[in-house]
Amino acid sequence: MQMMMRAWLAWLMVIAPAAAQEASSGRIGSRDSVEIRVFREDDLTTRGQLSTKGEIEMPLIGAVRLAGMTTTDAARAIEAKLHDGYLVKPEVTVAITARVRKTVTVLGQAQRPGVFQLDPNRELTIVEAIGLAGGMTRIANSKKITLKRKGSAKPIRVNVRAITAGEARDIPLRDGDVITIPESIF
Repeated sequence: MQMMMRAWLAWLMVIAPAAAQEASSGRIGSRDSVEIRVFREDDLTTRGQLSTKGEIEMPLIGAVRLAGMTTTDAARAIEAKLHDGYLVKPEVTVAITARVRKTVTVLGQAQRPGVFQLDPNRELTIVEAIGLAGGMTRIANSKKITLKRKGSAKPIRVNVRAITAGEARDIPLRDGDVITIPESIF
């Protein structure tokens, strides 16, 4: 029993830091919260949420655009700016402290309608979102699906049958998109 407990603790010591590392690293989203630390320069430590432009204000160097970068790339970019006239050999770490969830909603004649989270590191299309919802029911009208975009007054009509047949292009989704699958008359 004691040996099993030691093995479990050893496993936990290996896995827990890796899981924490994964949550705090990766590609930075445009409204994520980050923590930026500069080794031996506590006054330059910066915490906060990125602006809608994907920037954060830092002491000495001002606004820095981080959205779309990996945490490693962001650290290197900040190091370069700090090295340019401020510090001799800056060492920077960037960690994502909170992610802003980006979602799409699938309504109507889907097998499992609901809200689905977008992966910040991958583009999701309308056909893939319908697939995440389990596909369409047998009474769905695949030719008259609507896509409602945030900030757009007019919905986009989508023919998914044409997309899957290769006759039309699939549509990349954005945060807040709502897909509605209507019922077929026949």
